[in-house]
Amino acid sequence: MPEKLPDTQTTPTRARPHRRKIVMIGLDAADLRFMQSSLQSLPTLRRFLQGKMIHSLQSTADLMAGSVWPTFYTGTLPADHGIYHHLQWDPHSMCLRRVAADWLYCEPFWYTLEQRGLQVVAVDVPMTFPPRLTQGIEVINWGSHDQLSPFAAHPKWLEQTIRQRFGSQHPMGAEIPVNKTPAELERIRANLVAGAQRKGELTRWLLENFPWDFFITVFGECHRGGHILWPEGSAPQSMVSRTALLEVYQAVDQALGQVLEAICWEDTTVILFALHGMGPNTSQEHLVPKIMDRVNAHFSGTTQTLAASQPAKGGQRSVFRLLRERLPARLQNVVAQAVPVRLRDAVVNRAVTGGYVWQQTPGLALLADLHGYLRFNLQQREQHGMLASDSADFVAYKNLLYTGFHSFRIAASGAPLVKDVCFVSQEFSGHRSHYLPDVIVTWTGAPPASHIQSDTLGPLTAELATGRGGNHCPEGFYIILNGSSGYEGGPFPTHIKDLATLVLRQLTWPAEQTPA
Repeated sequence: MPEKLPDTQTTPTRARPHRRKIVMIGLDAADLRFMQSSLQSLPTLRRFLQGKMIHSLQSTADLMAGSVWPTFYTGTLPADHGIYHHLQWDPHSMCLRRVAADWLYCEPFWYTLEQRGLQVVAVDVPMTFPPRLTQGIEVINWGSHDQLSPFAAHPKWLEQTIRQRFGSQHPMGAEIPVNKTPAELERIRANLVAGAQRKGELTRWLLENFPWDFFITVFGECHRGGHILWPEGSAPQSMVSRTALLEVYQAVDQALGQVLEAICWEDTTVILFALHGMGPNTSQEHLVPKIMDRVNAHFSGTTQTLAASQPAKGGQRSVFRLLRERLPARLQNVVAQAVPVRLRDAVVNRAVTGGYVWQQTPGLALLADLHGYLRFNLQQREQHGMLASDSADFVAYKNLLYTGFHSFRIAASGAPLVKDVCFVSQEFSGHRSHYLPDVIVTWTGAPPASHIQSDTLGPLTAELATGRGGNHCPEGFYIILNGSSGYEGGPFPTHIKDLATLVLRQLTWPAEQTPA
């Protein structure tokens, strides 16, 4: 029997016709191909990935990997919700700032469910904001890979209860994007395995002890493990054990089995899903800041609008960037783990945006993790804008940017570095599109390069030093467990933004349309 819990101070929902319940279980950035190749070691997933209808999902991760969770929970595209990363460019303050409830707030679809009288439990959905549910249960950032704010829960008393029963925080902790030692890699593996077990225990406890019509929980261990423990990392001398990531997936698989045992299948539809996947790291993002320095310097020597007495340097002169490039990874990791999040954010901001003379900077590289994100420094949009959007200089700069990035080749092979240079205004349209990068640079799929060469911009050298052997691929999937009997009408979604519609359609149909 469920234990007696503190009063949640909720009010009973109004009487309503019987309807099926829905549980959504997210496997954050879990890779379907990796799981399918390891089914003999994943008994719970094997039950559902063999002979079941696996639905493929298109996602916004093809250009903006960090946008997938807001896209999912709002049912809108990035140009409408405006979120593509946890730290984004703020044109008013000319810096990177963490996305927060007072800036770019988005409301998840389960708030609509509560407003319509349904009981909701939401656990560790990434990139969500501090709880605003009035009656339901909401746990944020106890064990999420991507976080916008500290751990919090509704009702408030639940925070202390979770800390006492399951730990003050998930063992995963924060990711510091630096290279790792073998000991650090083993510690990460062990923490993710332990964290998956705890997440399963927390999820099952909430399932069994609180009323719900809609329940969503997300396992973040596959995401963190995929980045750091990918067994086909780019470095030939990779120190990652080839079984480390599988052990993380096995822990999630075991926890998933325990969660599924707590569900009454007679009246519940379970949706198992991943919004994007993971694969070997093919990012060349570590080269982008230096390419932008070279493009800006080249532009400075050709533009005619700058005063001759103030020649533009066009490049970044940031002590923080220099320290991040040269400070030993182990020391960076120790320091970053010891300081508050706000201080880490400040250091990252200074490394990315510090040292510029804005009146002489036509564009800059933003923080990214897979593709290259670029921002134009435009008048009347940026606080200290340089270029007028209707000027010949802006056209010339865009052309130089496009041809400059495309001109680079990997020195070792002579192969192109860049697949495409996408101008976001041509790809996305929405009321928050101005918060997105102006340009997204995609890569050809080659392993991360250290030396590149351009006939016009010269040679460049930079080392990938994020500690990530794996990175995102855009393909997601979902499975409706319990067959299609729990799915009432309408087409099956093919894009992550349409999963919200699937749930809303199933749980909020008019009473007269409720199946017998």
